[in-house]
Parts: sequence; structure tokens; C-alpha cells
Amino acid sequence: MPECEAPGFGKDAPLVSRTMSAARAPESPTSTSVSSATSASSAEAGADGDRLEIQRLRAEVERLRALVGPSEESYVKLRTDLLGARDAAIGATAEVGALKGRCHALEAQVARLTRDHIWFRDNVVRRLKAVQVWTSPRAAAKKILGR
Repeated sequence: MPECEAPGFGKDAPLVSRTMSAARAPESPTSTSVSSATSASSAEAGADGDRLEIQRLRAEVERLRALVGPSEESYVKLRTDLLGARDAAIGATAEVGALKGRCHALEAQVARLTRDHIWFRDNVVRRLKAVQVWTSPRAAAKKILGR
């Protein structure tokens, strides 16, 4: 079975590559019995190579599952948790908006009440000063005496 000397096809190449290069090798018309024996052994080698490749891929899947999670159920649970967290974040954002609106309404109410308080205080103080002027004994005496 001739080996191809191209890069990636040497003795260090995977068995699948070597069997594929052997399957593509040209056959001579005079050696049919040798080529049929070679094809049988290459078919066995190909089957062994396929088994080795499947084992290698299964080992890789197990390694990746160990990194991510034990099974496909963990993906479903993770996705459910993700959607729940997203919904909670959306709900919290909506609540923040509602509370900001309530805060602005309360600030407007406080501003209105402060303005009303100032107006009431100014008017009451002005009226009290007017009442005190007329009810003080001195003002009453002046009014009575006509001074």
C-alpha cells in the first residue's frame, strides 16, 4: 500500500487519511490478485479507522459535556432560568419607570403645597399685622381721641 508523501498524509496522519490515500492509489492491471487482497485488508483497516474515529468523536463529546453540563436537560433548565431572569429584569425595569413617574408626581405636589404654604403664610401675616394695628391699645386710643 503506497503512502503519499504530501503534507498531512505521512505516517503521523490520521488513519482515515491514510486509508483514503490508499484507496485512491492507482492499481496495475497485472496484479489483480494482490489488489483484491489489498482491498480486503484496506476495507478492514477502513472499518478499524472508522471505529477509532467514532471512539475519538465520542470522547470529544464526553469532554465537551463535562465542560458544559451532563446532558441536554441542563440546556433546557439553563434556557428556562435565562428566560425567567430576563422576565424579572423586564418587570423590574417597568417597576422603575412606574416609581419614577410616582416620584415626579410627588415632587410636583410638594412644589404646589410649598407655593400654597408661602401664599397662605404671607396673607395671614399681612392680615394679622392689619388686625394688630387696629386692636392695639394705642391705636384704639388714637381712634377714640381722634389724634
